[in-house]
Amino acid sequence: MKRILTTLLFVSATSLLLAQTVNEIIKFSQQANYGTSRGMAMGGAVGALSSEYASVNVNPAALGTFRMGQIMLTPRLDMYKTNSNGEPDSRNSFVINGASIAYSFDNSSGNFNRFNLSFGYNLHTNFNAYYSTQGTPADNESLTNYMLDKANAHYGGYDAWANNEPFISRVNNVFAIRPGYTLKSQQQRITTIGHAGEYSLAFGTSYLDKLYLGVSAGLSDLRYERRNTYDETGSFNNAETNILHETASFINGRGFSARLGLLFTPLESFKVGIAVQSPVFYSLSVRTKGDINVTTVLEDDSYDFTLRTPWRLSLNASYAVNTLAVLSFDYEVVTNNLISLNGDYTNMTQATTENIKTINDYLLSDATKVTMNFRVGGEIRLRDFFIRGGFAYLGAPTNNFKGVIAGSGGLGYRIGFASVDVAYRYATSSEEYHTYTSSPLITTDYSMHQFLLTVSYRF
Repeated sequence: MKRILTTLLFVSATSLLLAQTVNEIIKFSQQANYGTSRGMAMGGAVGALSSEYASVNVNPAALGTFRMGQIMLTPRLDMYKTNSNGEPDSRNSFVINGASIAYSFDNSSGNFNRFNLSFGYNLHTNFNAYYSTQGTPADNESLTNYMLDKANAHYGGYDAWANNEPFISRVNNVFAIRPGYTLKSQQQRITTIGHAGEYSLAFGTSYLDKLYLGVSAGLSDLRYERRNTYDETGSFNNAETNILHETASFINGRGFSARLGLLFTPLESFKVGIAVQSPVFYSLSVRTKGDINVTTVLEDDSYDFTLRTPWRLSLNASYAVNTLAVLSFDYEVVTNNLISLNGDYTNMTQATTENIKTINDYLLSDATKVTMNFRVGGEIRLRDFFIRGGFAYLGAPTNNFKGVIAGSGGLGYRIGFASVDVAYRYATSSEEYHTYTSSPLITTDYSMHQFLLTVSYRF
C-alpha cells in the first residue's frame, strides 16, 4: 500500500508555525556567496582569487587585489526538481544572482599601495519551488486525527469544522471519528516563493602586494511565502467525504552581518587566506492564515521573532601557473549548532512560544552539527578564452539533511576591458520530514540545474 508522503512539515495556520520548523530555519541560515559565473564554475572555491568579486563575498581581503574598477551583472536560470518517494515535480525560475561595482584607488607612493571599495548584491537562496504528493494511505496515517486533537482543544476554528462533519461524533464534548469512516486518498500541493539575499559594502587594501586586508558589512533581505493545499478523500455510509485544508504563511524581514578577512602572498604565485563571517542577525515578521473546505476560517496569527544564523570560518588558497592556469581551494567551518530563535513571548500564542522553545532545544542538541564545507576549482587560460571547472561538498547541517554534492564548469571570454562568462552547476541533496505528528517519515530528493551569465567591464 502506497503511503502519502509530503515534502514539508504540514501544520495548521494557528499551531506550529511553518517558518519555524527546523528544516526551514536551517534553509534560512544557509548561504551561497559565490555570485559570478567564474565563481560558480570554479565550484565556489573563490576566497583567494585575484580581481574576482565573488571572492569578496567569502574573504573581503580579496578586494585588495583589484587593480582596476569593475562593474558586473549576473542573471541566473534555476531548474529545480524534487522527488518525494516517486512523486516528481519541478519548477524553473529566473533570478538576478549578483550585481556589483568596485572602485580601485592607487596609492603607489605608500606601503599601502591600494585602497578599494565595492558595493554589490548577492543572492543567497532562491526559495521558488513546487512540490506535490498523492497516494493511498496506510491505517492511522490521516491528518484527520491531528485535526480532531485541535478541535478537542477548541483551537483556531477546528471545532467549528468538526461540528459540521457527519463522520465525526461529539460525545461528552469530545470529538471522535465514527465507526465506518474509511480514508481513501490524500494529495498535497506546496508552492514556495521568495529569496534571501544580501547588499554588502566592502573595503580592501594592499600592503606592498604581499598582504591584503578587507572588511565588509552586509544588509540581508528575506522574503518567503508558502501556500499549502491538502486534499483528503474518504467515505462514510457509502457517501464520499472531502477535507480541503489550505494554509498560507508569509515571512519577511532584514538582517545584518559582517566579515573580516586576510590574504597573504608568501610566493608570487601562491596566496593563502583566512576569513570570518558573523551570523546574520535577522528580525522577521510572520503572518499566517488558513481555512478548511473554504467555509471554516482558521485563526490568523502574526508576530515578530529574531533568527541568528551560524558563524562561518573559511581558509582559502590559490596557486597560479604564470597566467596560464589557476587552482583554488576553500575549506569552511559552519557553526549550525549556534543557530537560534527568539521572540517577545508576551505577544505570542502559547503554541508558538512552545514551538520556538522546542526548535531551539533541537538546534542545541546533538542532531545539529558543526559542518565542514570543501570547495575546489581550476581555470585554464587559452589567450582570451578561459575553461573552468569545480567541485563542492557542503556538509549536512542536521540529521534531517544529507550533504550537498555539486559539480560545475564554465567558459569565459575577455576582449579588451570587457568579459563574458557562462557557467553551469548541478547539485543534489535530500532531506527528511514528517507530514504531521505521528505521520510516516518523508524522504525528498532534490536536484538543481543552474545556468549563469556574467557580463563585466573593467575601468
